[in-house]
Amino acid sequence: MALPHVLRSVALATAFGLLSASATVNAETLPPLKGGVSPQTVDEAWGDFDPRAEPLDVEVIKEWGEEGTVLRAVRYRIGVFKGQKAWMGGLYAFPEGGKDLPALVQIHGGGGMASKSACIDNAKRGYATLSVSWRADDRYLERENLPAAAQTDWGAVEGRQVAESRGIDPNNDKRFDPVPSARNSGYFLRTLAMRRGLTFLEQQPEVDGNELGLDGHSMGGVITLQTAAMDDRVKAAAPSCAPPLLHDGSLLARTANPAAYAEKINCPILFMAPSNDFHGMVEDVQWVIDQAPSSHVRIARSVHLNHKHDRETLASKELWFDSLLKGNFDYPEQPKIRVTLKGKNGKPLVQVAADDSRPIASVDIYYTRDAKLNNNATNRTRLWHYVPSTKRGTLYDAELNLFDLDEPLWVFANVHYALEGNDRDHVLTQKADTFIVTTQMPMLTPDALQSAQLKINPKTTTVIESFGKDWEKEWVFNRSSIETWKVNDPRVPIPEYGKLVIKLTSEFKTNLNVKFGKTHSGNFPLQGGGVTETITVYPFDLVDKNTKARLLRWQGLSRPSLSIGTNHGVPDLHKVYWEPIEKAEFMAKRPFQLGAAEKTDRKVMLTFGLADQVDGRHELDNSSFRVHESNKGVDVSQGLQVHSQGVSEVTYFLKGEFSKFVATLIPCYQASVVFEVHGDGQKLFESEVINGQTPPQDIEVDVSGVQMLKLVVAEGGNGWGGDSVMWGSAYCK
Repeated sequence: MALPHVLRSVALATAFGLLSASATVNAETLPPLKGGVSPQTVDEAWGDFDPRAEPLDVEVIKEWGEEGTVLRAVRYRIGVFKGQKAWMGGLYAFPEGGKDLPALVQIHGGGGMASKSACIDNAKRGYATLSVSWRADDRYLERENLPAAAQTDWGAVEGRQVAESRGIDPNNDKRFDPVPSARNSGYFLRTLAMRRGLTFLEQQPEVDGNELGLDGHSMGGVITLQTAAMDDRVKAAAPSCAPPLLHDGSLLARTANPAAYAEKINCPILFMAPSNDFHGMVEDVQWVIDQAPSSHVRIARSVHLNHKHDRETLASKELWFDSLLKGNFDYPEQPKIRVTLKGKNGKPLVQVAADDSRPIASVDIYYTRDAKLNNNATNRTRLWHYVPSTKRGTLYDAELNLFDLDEPLWVFANVHYALEGNDRDHVLTQKADTFIVTTQMPMLTPDALQSAQLKINPKTTTVIESFGKDWEKEWVFNRSSIETWKVNDPRVPIPEYGKLVIKLTSEFKTNLNVKFGKTHSGNFPLQGGGVTETITVYPFDLVDKNTKARLLRWQGLSRPSLSIGTNHGVPDLHKVYWEPIEKAEFMAKRPFQLGAAEKTDRKVMLTFGLADQVDGRHELDNSSFRVHESNKGVDVSQGLQVHSQGVSEVTYFLKGEFSKFVATLIPCYQASVVFEVHGDGQKLFESEVINGQTPPQDIEVDVSGVQMLKLVVAEGGNGWGGDSVMWGSAYCK
């Protein structure tokens, strides 16, 4: 039964035995810095902090029941900082009638909030859960129909996902210490709050305080790792998609980054580490494992996924908690992996030794050459080649056919354990036939590969996929489509002039959706009826969903993926391949968008939709474009608004039929940029450095005979890559 407004919360909390007699004590949670000096280590930052020392002052805002689960909206006191109390809001839940329950602190990531569904799922599995809402997202209150008093309130410090919580410098009034300090970091405060959350769980009458775990995703995965490192009450942790590491030797890296906590991890820990995650990159996960003193480490890796998991790795996590907090499941040892650089055939030999105390369904070996360390351009798009293993005695092995020796080689194996017999009695949130235990990841350098004088296989092919045995291992299955990064394989080079050919059979008369890269896609009619069909795709058949620009060459996108599907799911695919064609044939089919565009006085106004390619951040709405006070009144209603961050290039196919490019160069109020105009790879114009106070500059560039026009904006030296600028009223004539 739901309780009334927060006015009854104190009385209710007292009834539950949750308030301490010393609730009015307001001593500071953290002592002043010794000598006012910045902490130089993690241990100095934490000092002798005791998460049990202060009262929790728990408030129960609301109680109700769903699906056999008791749910309570609660707040507990994080601590007192600069004379003000800080409060953590969240949901506490447990199965009706439960006692001596293992318990989890469930920690959301960036953009998240407390999760009722996680609480109910855990309760069905026999767990109590404290699901916190550290971001103080008001959607949490709206979703659960809660008053403002249920919300997290960080008081005089800042633990939310906002600019004031980033870094360690004393650069705003929410900082705790007046000098650069790990205690100023939002992550420090969130970790402290989770340690207090463990204290909350310890004190609940339904909970066995000796069986506590942490389950956090993304930013919550970082908090999970740091809390596990600092609090010996944690008996099992499962950080998901984390952590991002910093190794620059700075005070931040030494005291407040997850890298500084790695050497303090002693508890059992399972890294939920997708192979293509942008936040918890596989190389960072491996580094943490190498530093951690814990002898009880496991990995569960979903392949080719970014920031999410498949049902097999989710089963791994839930069985991990069952094994450690319930003691009713024997979790396998981590498999061992060894790479012998020069096997008997002159190729790398991978050997895996797996715990066979449980039935093994398969041992899948994967390797990548897209292995540049901490490279944001490749970590989400890495192609992991699948290699089937062969069991020889007690080992599973496979040889690797390398295309070249110029790139690093990273290797891991997933051991799939079958869930059968009594194992099926375990309640899992998502049904799974297997669960995954992943090896560590040997990381070999090009120098090591070259020194071993390995045999390579440099043969290329036009076939992207022939859909033979185990083809699924290199594709990702979505709701109605499949996706792969195989178009980035150097064995299958993308032709400069060519078409994509897809052979398939469909039972349905529908459209085949082909997506290349993040935003370019096209629909192609299928006649259905179970007949074999051949679909031919040119790049210009694919349109950018945002700018409406056509993709005019396959090689115009950086590290694209290929996705194929229909509204009826994935048809029966037979073969996907490139068919190179002559340049003349390709160019004859290529649409000339500027030629077909509306002209006024022989002018074509340039838009993103008419571009061959748009690289970099850009804006379709100019209404928010801000100019310096000295440039007030300049017309910004029409033009190409771009940002100088990273790369800013807008390309147009002129076909040699225009003679002039005209535009007004307009900076935003704080810009520092350089404008460039390129034609067929040659620089035709370069501005001086233009800053926010520079008056708009009219330019006219001769583009006679130019086939490809490229408009480039480069950062001008102010160190800020977010400068917004405009090619005002740009046109070709």
